[in-house]
Amino acid sequence: MLCTEVSRSVFARECLKKTPRTRARHIYNNMVSDFHNDLLTFCEQPDLSLLKQASPCVCAVYGGGRTFEQVRTIVHCFFANRKKGMYLSLEDASWLNDENIGEVCSWRPVCVSLTHNRDNKLAGGCMDGGGLTERGKRMVRVLAQEGIFIDCAHLSGQSMAQVLSLAPAVNSHTCFNAVYPHFRNIGDALAKEILDGGGMIGITFVGKFLTGGKADAQDVFRHADHAVQKFGIGGFCFGSDFFGTDDLPAGVRNFEEEEKMRSLFFGAGYSVADTERLFRVNLQNFLAKNCR
Repeated sequence: MLCTEVSRSVFARECLKKTPRTRARHIYNNMVSDFHNDLLTFCEQPDLSLLKQASPCVCAVYGGGRTFEQVRTIVHCFFANRKKGMYLSLEDASWLNDENIGEVCSWRPVCVSLTHNRDNKLAGGCMDGGGLTERGKRMVRVLAQEGIFIDCAHLSGQSMAQVLSLAPAVNSHTCFNAVYPHFRNIGDALAKEILDGGGMIGITFVGKFLTGGKADAQDVFRHADHAVQKFGIGGFCFGSDFFGTDDLPAGVRNFEEEEKMRSLFFGAGYSVADTERLFRVNLQNFLAKNCR
């Protein structure tokens, strides 16, 4: 039974009769949004034209042992070359401290994640389980005062709960424990807290988060549909993790294949308007409201 926000559409059924290329041009012009990809840290000189089908698109700079100076170089390169509709986020900001946080805030990232799976000097990671450190709490408070969201991706449950008590949060790329349990996936209670605080949740395409076996586009649909049925459609988008993982589901390995995934939602009775909200409009509206 679909939730009240999702309804069948004669227009959707008629569009399904068209060829894929004609249907795409008629409805959504082949565009999707992306709350998380790793192109900026995938290679030293990223070709941002690879993101031309994703707008809006949030591009993460992954710490991964890099120094603050190395991260700054990547960020400045992004600012010098980005196109309209491209936004910055920071992943695994283990280098963040009292000396550099002012400069980081001046970059106006959409969100900042504190860890990458393991505990560090800021917070507990999802593979270890610790809480926020005193430095982590200070950083969270400063970022929140500047209107920058904390990205709960990779945080432990304890750290995530502490973040949510201090600041608005998002989860840029995750799946749902209610569909498939995994230490990187989010529980419904914490998802509700994020949404109630005005945050956004990006459903990711990482295979091991989607299912215990081989994943495909239908598994992405299952996680997205769970989110919509449980909470309504307004707080969700997709956070692909393209360029950050080789564990992608069959049929969803790039932005072009993601856009073809709309047919699963139409076939399940989602209207064109609601499908477009998931694939592009929700994130577009979130960024327009929260990013300056």
